[in-house]
Amino acid sequence: MKIIFYELNEVPWRVVDYFISENPKSSLLKILQNSYQYTTVTQDSGELHPWSTWPTLHRGIYNDTHNIRFINQDISSKYPPIWEILAAQKVPVGVFGSLQSWPIPKKQSYRFYVPDTFAQDSQTHPEEVSIFQKFNLQQVERDGGAVPKNLTVSKDLAKDFLRLMDKGLSFKSAALIAQQLLKEKLNPAFRSIRPIYQAPVAFDFYFKLLQETAPDFSTFFTNHVASMMHRYWRQAFPQDFAETPQTEEDKFRAQNILRAMKLADKQLKKLKAFADAHGYILMIASSMGQEPIDRGEYVGELKITHMDRFYAAIGYTGEVKNNLAMNPDFSFSFKDKEDLTLFRNLVQILKSKEGGPLFTFKESGLTLNCNLQSSRDVIHHGHIYKGEMSLPFETLGITVEYRDQGTGYHQPKGIWVIYHKDLNPISYREEIESIDIAPSILSLFDVKVPSYMNKPLPQIKELKTLIPQEERAPDFL
Repeated sequence: MKIIFYELNEVPWRVVDYFISENPKSSLLKILQNSYQYTTVTQDSGELHPWSTWPTLHRGIYNDTHNIRFINQDISSKYPPIWEILAAQKVPVGVFGSLQSWPIPKKQSYRFYVPDTFAQDSQTHPEEVSIFQKFNLQQVERDGGAVPKNLTVSKDLAKDFLRLMDKGLSFKSAALIAQQLLKEKLNPAFRSIRPIYQAPVAFDFYFKLLQETAPDFSTFFTNHVASMMHRYWRQAFPQDFAETPQTEEDKFRAQNILRAMKLADKQLKKLKAFADAHGYILMIASSMGQEPIDRGEYVGELKITHMDRFYAAIGYTGEVKNNLAMNPDFSFSFKDKEDLTLFRNLVQILKSKEGGPLFTFKESGLTLNCNLQSSRDVIHHGHIYKGEMSLPFETLGITVEYRDQGTGYHQPKGIWVIYHKDLNPISYREEIESIDIAPSILSLFDVKVPSYMNKPLPQIKELKTLIPQEERAPDFL
């Protein structure tokens, strides 16, 4: 059995159907014509986030048990992700960007292993791919959370791209990015889609590794459609907000979700061809979806921009590591529990003028997640209170960031597509639990399903009989 697992983050069926209706010759539509199609539902507790719902899908168990709830927390657990279970059974595996996949396993039994985009270091397997990961992490660290500003093409940026092209970035992708930057010069509206162009860079490196090492199971994660849905759901689906696009800017941004999906479709076209030629099943999944959300008046968002000022203002002088995270979350690691507790106590003192808390917290081991709460009153006042002391944002290293307001947000229903060129389609999209995916995949490889997981879906047994079983590729690493 051979499976390519394409992780199309947060995409619901509504967006899939929207895209194929606008693109009737798309590769995605061709894939669906020979696919089993399911609607997945996650029952994770608390506010839904991909850094929790993907571990749920990968581990076949919900977050109340695996307890993975924020980026860069301690994820050591007796509930391993599916790739660890397969690799332990000598199945050739490749991992590329799946959330909560850092750090690299100590035992290098993988064909390739590239951790997620919030990794705490740039280590990859093979090591030569670390040039991509360094570039990837740099882009995440530089992201201010706002609409991208005018970008100067510096010598350093040009050198980065030359190095990337030497190691895996295709000329076609480099030309696509260069074209995007030129369009931004001519029309600033194009800046709103710059974030989606991290996806073709990552995919080039993944596809090269897939071709060279041919693992029996591999994952590839992409967030580029999710980012456009968050920002431009209102423009794409104005009927959800009882309005129609009014400005030329709105009309441009109404196409941003489709632009992102077109990039995904190009990737799926290559994966479909590869799967057809080499006997793979191609799976497309999201661990949840998005839907419209009305957040009311937008006043901006608080962000800790200068960490040194923040530490000094709260009076913390101990060791601390600021990990990559996604605003408004901030993730910190400490050498011991005492430092973590001291830091949390100092941060907890910070209040609004009315006495409301400025942060909410989650802990795991020696990591602390601090979620910075934005409100109209706090932003309008421009000060935060440390006891009786009034501190301006600047003293705390906090700035107010402005970006396109989020009008799409997380909901529990995602997608799961199982494609093989010889399949007769099941297209009615039966609802299943997201935790049904992991045991079903394990059963396809004849790997024992752990007792804490659900039983594999009955249709998966039928799937095995329809697809010829080939000899497993040699474990050459």
